[in-house]
Amino acid sequence: MDAIGLRSFADIPAPAPDPEGWKGNALRFTLDPLPYMDDLLQSYGRVSALVQGGNEGIMFPGQDCPGTVFCFGADLNREILTRTDIFHSGPIIGPIYGTWQDDPRRAVLRRVGTGLFSLNGEVHQRHRRLIQPSFHRKRIETYLDTMVSIAERTLDRWESGQSLDFQREMFQHTLTVAGRLLFGQDFSGTADHLGSIIQRWLELIPIVSIEAAPEQYEAFFDLSQQIDDQIRALIAWKREFGDGQADVLAELISARDESGDSLTEDELIGHINILLTAGHETTANALSWTVFLLAQHPQVMQQLYDELQTVCGGNPPTVEHIGRLQVLDRVIKESMRLLPPVTMGTRVTAMETMIDDYQLPVGTEVVFSHYHTHHDPLIYDQPRRFMPDRWLTIDPTPYQYLPFSAGTRMCIGAPFAMMEIKVTLAMMLQRYRLAFQSGACVDRFVWVPLRPEFMPLVVYSQDGRFDLSAAPVSGSILEMVDFVV
Repeated sequence: MDAIGLRSFADIPAPAPDPEGWKGNALRFTLDPLPYMDDLLQSYGRVSALVQGGNEGIMFPGQDCPGTVFCFGADLNREILTRTDIFHSGPIIGPIYGTWQDDPRRAVLRRVGTGLFSLNGEVHQRHRRLIQPSFHRKRIETYLDTMVSIAERTLDRWESGQSLDFQREMFQHTLTVAGRLLFGQDFSGTADHLGSIIQRWLELIPIVSIEAAPEQYEAFFDLSQQIDDQIRALIAWKREFGDGQADVLAELISARDESGDSLTEDELIGHINILLTAGHETTANALSWTVFLLAQHPQVMQQLYDELQTVCGGNPPTVEHIGRLQVLDRVIKESMRLLPPVTMGTRVTAMETMIDDYQLPVGTEVVFSHYHTHHDPLIYDQPRRFMPDRWLTIDPTPYQYLPFSAGTRMCIGAPFAMMEIKVTLAMMLQRYRLAFQSGACVDRFVWVPLRPEFMPLVVYSQDGRFDLSAAPVSGSILEMVDFVV
C-alpha cells in the first residue's frame, strides 16, 4: 500500500496458485465459473483476483495482462459499465497458447469472434448507429406476425404425450426465428446442422482459452471456418438476391454512415455471427429456464394461464396483448433474474485506473457477475426462490438487474429477444402443458451463457392440471434454485 492509501494489483486478495500454476486456477474457473466465483466472493470479498501472482489473459486474446480481477456488487457494475473509455470490451475468443498462437487460421477467429459488443469508442458508436434502426421498438413490432407463424410451425410438430429435449427444441426454434428475421433465410431445414456447429463452437471457447488437447484446437478452428464459410455464403446470396428485402442483414449491407462508408466484409461476418449467436442461443436458454421454473411452480403457472386466457382467449398474442400480459412479464423477469441466460460480463482496462482503491494496470481483465448481482440478498429477498410477484414491489436499478447488461452498451437486441420470448410462451402455454417425469435430471452448463445440458419434458395438450406438472427433478440445477417442499 502506498503513502496515500492506494493498493497495488499485488494487494488484491486471491487464492494461491494450483500445484500446476495459474493455469490450474484458470481451468477450474472456465470449467465451472459460478462455484469459483462463489468462493472468491465468500473468501475475499467484493474485489478479488483469479490467483495470487497474476495470470496471463484468459478472457481476451494476445495482449499483455497482469491478471484477472473479479468485481461483485451493483455499485461496481455501474463503475465498470459507465466508464467505457477505461473498461473496454473485446472479442469472445480468448488466446490460443503454444504453437497454436501463430496459426494463420486465427484470422478466421478474429472475424467470427468480433461483433458489436467487442468494439469500443467511436468505432463502437458508429457501428451501433448503423445497426440500431433494425432493432427500434416500432420496427420490432412489425416482426410479430413472423414470430407467431414460426411458433405455430414449432408447436404443430409436437404431439400430446411426446417426450422431447426442450432445450434442443428451443434452440432450433430460436435459430429459425433468427434466420428469418435477421437474415431473411429459412433455417428450419438446416437448424440442426447450423445450430450444432454454433453450440459446439461456444462450448469449446472456454476450453481453448486455456490449453486444450490438439484435437480440441483442430475442432475449434474447423468449426470457426465452417461458420465463416456459411456466413460468407449468406452475404453473397443476399448481395445477389436480396434486393427489396427488409431483414437485418439486408439493412446492414446497405447501411451507410454519415461519411457514406459501409461495413466491410469482415465486419459483416463478425456482426452476423454475434447477432446469430446472441439472437438465438441466449433466447433459447431464457425460454428453457422459464418453462423449467413454471413446471416446478404450478401455482404460478395457473396464475399465468388464467391471464393468457383472459387477455388472448386462446389466440396468438397481438402487440396490444403483449402490453397487457403483466404476469407473463413478471415471470420472465424473475426467470432471467434467478437463472440469467448470461452469467457474467468481461472488460479489459485500456488505461491504468482504480477500482475500490486498488490500482489496475493497463490490460487487466475485469469480470463482473450478472448472476451474483441477481442473487444478492441485500437486493433480492430469498434470492434462490422463484417469486415473480416480487416485481410488484421492487424496482431495481439497471445495475442491480442486468440480464441484457446495462448502460450505453446494453444489448441492442434486448427488445427483439423479449418480444420473441413473450410470443413463444404465450402461444405454447395456451396450447400445451409441459411436465417433467419424476426424477428427471437437469444439469446446467455454464460459461458466459447458462443453459441446460438436457431438459427432458413431456408435452400434454393443455388441460389446466398444473398440479401434475411439478414432479421433482434431480441434477446440478438444484445447486442454484430453492424449491418449496
